[in-house]
Amino acid sequence: MRSVEDQLAAVIGAAVAPEPIRVALTDALGLMCAEEVTSTKQVPGFPQAAVDGFAVRAVDVGGSAGLRRPERNEHTGAGEGSEGGDTPAAAQPARERALPVVGEVPAGSQKPLRLQPRQAVRVATGAPLPTLADAVLPLEWTDRGRKRVTPQRPVRTGDFVRKPGDDIQPGDIAVHQGAVLGPAQIGLAAAAGRDKLLVYPRPA
Repeated sequence: MRSVEDQLAAVIGAAVAPEPIRVALTDALGLMCAEEVTSTKQVPGFPQAAVDGFAVRAVDVGGSAGLRRPERNEHTGAGEGSEGGDTPAAAQPARERALPVVGEVPAGSQKPLRLQPRQAVRVATGAPLPTLADAVLPLEWTDRGRKRVTPQRPVRTGDFVRKPGDDIQPGDIAVHQGAVLGPAQIGLAAAAGRDKLLVYPRPA
């Protein structure tokens, strides 16, 4: 008499693997990828906010903002903690540091915005940065103002910004063969420039 393990192995061995088919990304969720998905694009494809906060020009909230710069974090490229960094010569009153908030950009937005000197735009994590913005001031580094926002710490150019290609460069594998396609994998495939994928269909 066969053991349960032997019987299971026999059944699995006799099973016929379905032939891969090519489907739209919207139909690929939950299936197994049957190919290596190589990116044709940089991901992200544009400067992107790494945290919720305000897109700004670093020069507008730099050392002249009258605030103490935290230590720089080598992993995020931004400051953290409450000690160290630039020490300004003199502090400005809060009303002089405040920047008008001229718009808001959610993640996934395709609407271009342009920042002017001494302005801020509220941005969500993953949102594209407005033109001329070169840093993101984290929400917790401000007074969380809606119409005007007062920086409580300065930022440097590139702080809390994900640069184009930080995640994936052209030629990199975005999704590996054999991966089960969840929302994250579908999103990566789309960002990599694909609208269809070769997948293993569910058994009939």
